[in-house]
Amino acid sequence: MPRPFGMGWGRAFWLRHRLGLSARIVLFAIALAIAPLLWFGLSTLTETEAELKSAVNERVLATAGALMDRIRLAVEPTRTALVLLRDAVDDPRVPPDGKIAMLEGSLRGLPNVRALRVSVAGQSPIFLLERSFKAGLDNIQPDLETLLAAAEAPASGPDPLQVRASAPLRIAALDRWLLPLQVEFREPLDARRANLLAYLEVTDLMRQLRHESFDPPGGVWILDETGAPVFPSRSGPGPPPHVGDLSDLHSSGPGTLLATPFAGADGAPMLGAFAVLDFPPWLLLVGAPERQAYGLAQRVREHLLWWLVLSACVGLGGALILVRHVGRPIREMAVVAERVGGGDLGARVGHAPRNDEIGLLGESLDRMIVELAQGHRRLDALAHQDPLTGLPNRRSVLRYLQQVLPELDGETDSVAIFFLDLDRFKRVNDSLGHGVGDELLRLAARRLSENLGDDEWAARLAGDEFLVIRRGVADREAISQIAMRLVGAFGAPFHLADVELHLGSSIGIAIAPRDGVEVAELITNADMAMYRAKELGRGQHHFFDAALKTRAVRKLGLDVQLRRAFERGELEVYYQPQVDIDSRRILAAEALLRWPDGEGRFVASPGEFIPLAEETGLILPLGDWVMETVCAQVGAWLAQGASPVTVSVNVSSLQFRRSDFVDRVGAALDRSGLNACHMGLELTESVLLDDVDLAIGRMEQLKEMGVQLMIDDFGTGYSSLAYLRRFPLDYLKVAQEFVAGLETNRHDAMIVGAVIALSKSLGLKIIAEGVETAGQLAYLTERRCDLIQGFYFARPLRAGDFVSLLERGPIQTPALPVRLGV
Repeated sequence: MPRPFGMGWGRAFWLRHRLGLSARIVLFAIALAIAPLLWFGLSTLTETEAELKSAVNERVLATAGALMDRIRLAVEPTRTALVLLRDAVDDPRVPPDGKIAMLEGSLRGLPNVRALRVSVAGQSPIFLLERSFKAGLDNIQPDLETLLAAAEAPASGPDPLQVRASAPLRIAALDRWLLPLQVEFREPLDARRANLLAYLEVTDLMRQLRHESFDPPGGVWILDETGAPVFPSRSGPGPPPHVGDLSDLHSSGPGTLLATPFAGADGAPMLGAFAVLDFPPWLLLVGAPERQAYGLAQRVREHLLWWLVLSACVGLGGALILVRHVGRPIREMAVVAERVGGGDLGARVGHAPRNDEIGLLGESLDRMIVELAQGHRRLDALAHQDPLTGLPNRRSVLRYLQQVLPELDGETDSVAIFFLDLDRFKRVNDSLGHGVGDELLRLAARRLSENLGDDEWAARLAGDEFLVIRRGVADREAISQIAMRLVGAFGAPFHLADVELHLGSSIGIAIAPRDGVEVAELITNADMAMYRAKELGRGQHHFFDAALKTRAVRKLGLDVQLRRAFERGELEVYYQPQVDIDSRRILAAEALLRWPDGEGRFVASPGEFIPLAEETGLILPLGDWVMETVCAQVGAWLAQGASPVTVSVNVSSLQFRRSDFVDRVGAALDRSGLNACHMGLELTESVLLDDVDLAIGRMEQLKEMGVQLMIDDFGTGYSSLAYLRRFPLDYLKVAQEFVAGLETNRHDAMIVGAVIALSKSLGLKIIAEGVETAGQLAYLTERRCDLIQGFYFARPLRAGDFVSLLERGPIQTPALPVRLGV
């Protein structure tokens, strides 16, 4: 049996009964009494390092201060002398020739000034060169005057009467540096503006700056106001890139001396000092690497080690015993813990027994690792598996796609993403409860898994949304076959809780890389395609294309426009007459919402913006506004003496499902003072069949108020005749798609005739909408339809146009040419 901690059985037995781990640690600590001395030495070394670092910092500050003083000593006398010379030359009592002579004579008195340049506006500059300096430069090409004339003049400052300095000029042939200093004359020379430019030799200053340096990447840099180096440094052409904001340093004020750390060119920490000169307006930067201080500390450490070695040897024997019996097993456990922390849940300390606290600790650590591995497996399953269906979840499919998509190689290598959504699932979930809905999702997931082909992978995204992924197929026909197979899998009914449920599915398809290469983009595109498949009739599939994205973007923009139009009162209610088939009089009308653009056209059709309003919930305030507007308008017509009419308003499912819907209708009637018999509500079959008992209850309340009720687009839904008999209705409206086929499709004609006969037998009146031809009107007249609505008599009209048509009496001729609305 292995002995992981390197201890024999006899010694383990003896120590178990004689000494515990605590006693042994005490004995070993006595043997290591030298440890305090070692600790004292190390702490002293730490303090020494701090002191050495402080010393280097002080040296940096001292160097910066000394260099700042040297620059002042090199430049300030010449600056002062130059001002005095300017003042002397400005004396109006000195004649022009005397001024030139004064300048020539002053050249010998200006310290270290090698040349003067007098610039008079409109004239060539005059150069005055020191004799000995000029003698040494006779053979320079180009000549010195040309070289000095080409030098950049100092930039203008806020005070033109002050001395200004610019970048030093290097004469490479003699390795000399000249600093241009310029001052403006107060009085003109020869009645013209003039200035004096002195070239101060700063070669010695440059050598001193080069001499004062530190170990690379440390150094000394002189920077101008823009941060550019004035002189090249031995440490490099420019300052480190991480010095900071130089404008903040310049704003500290002349004479400022600051100590601040910064990062060197190689990123190493630097101990630095900044000095801001008043003249020239330069920034002096001195930097020394921190390791220079630590290098000194290292040498101190070497000396300390010599006298610590003897003390350390005294406790070496006891330390070795401690390491063998306590330190090594603890390190082994630490290694195991580190491996476990890195994800290796198979690491173990070992199972060899050890009869002390260390052994108990090892056994506890092994048990903890086993439990951690079990918990990790459970968490991994929860993180990447849908707990309801057992399919991979959204996180898992996203991770899979993130791995697969970057591996695609050209158009031939593709990934097809099928976004599958169950049809009519929400109705089942709402009517039968979430428990039945969850069981239905489990059955749907099982059926989906059973119908997957080779190389197909399925996951549940959320709710009743699933994702199927197939790699390696790019042919649209082959992808369509896969989609039809998946749609067909849900064609058979589900048997659950003694109920047979027919769901069906719709699928949207996006193909990578054609439709995108980002995971979120592909899933979004497949989702858009799926919703388009639902709009086209459910139970089918649809491929993503650019038009869907354009449509989605337009839909988003239209939503914003619609809300703004509603807030600004740009929407308008139109009225389409409903004409009595015998008298040809207008007895009723349908209120239709329109969105005019103010130029005789419309921003969008009702078929586009009304479904959008229902989708976004805007239909609720819109519906309330339409109802209020219609009640007020009809009341106004009646007050003006117009013929009484009943105006019907379309009601969306969101409005009808409101618990206070009946109260809202009553409030609108009360505020307008309109009799309820002049108000009609058009409900679709789907609205009524969502909850039949609730629908009947609310319809009875509305009937008690006197409101006229009708089913809109009858024949296009799934109304049961039994339900139809129970609904307290006044009218049925024949869907215009059947009316449109009266002259061309005998089946449509038979359906319209049957609907009219059914209405008559139930005691209901019938309205035919969409009537546009005389042949359609003749057929409906023969079948004794009650009211006719359609372009044959009138298009939807504005309120003023409608009441004008109402006041004319019977309509004798069709109104097809009149295009007042759509």
